[in-house]
Amino acid sequence: MIRFTLLLIACTHALLALPAARAQAVARSDEALALALLAKARQHLSTHGLDKSVVEFNRLDSPFNSKSSINPHGDLYLYSVAPDGFQVIHGKNPKIRGKVMLEMRDADGFYLIREFVRVCFDTKAGKGWVAYKWPNPVTQHIEPKRGYVERVSPDLCLGTGIYQ
Repeated sequence: MIRFTLLLIACTHALLALPAARAQAVARSDEALALALLAKARQHLSTHGLDKSVVEFNRLDSPFNSKSSINPHGDLYLYSVAPDGFQVIHGKNPKIRGKVMLEMRDADGFYLIREFVRVCFDTKAGKGWVAYKWPNPVTQHIEPKRGYVERVSPDLCLGTGIYQ
């Protein structure tokens, strides 16, 4: 009976450690990969124009939004924001596309789209990082995220982000 109890405790301990080990084992994109993805998106936009790029950037299986040579961990995706908060592009959530999302908040109540708009359209640089919490499409958990947005035209910013 003592052996059985010790075995049960050992097994329980091992099972409880699995989620933590899995979370640590998830490969994550870094700032360099995010900026490289956005550079490829700007290049695609320049080559193919806005209409074709919107279609490509909204495809769930696009290399911009799924595991690929330009998105090696599959945790990056593209989104857009206009000065009024309208989002024509979202590479992971079709329900967001075509809507004004200024009221969208993260898990802590932070207005992330408002901050994207401020960074994109109210700063001289027209680009920058914004910290918030968001569901990670790979782990399915709400995690700290840093979103990078960059103005690509007078009325459009593209963004992507990294989970930390």
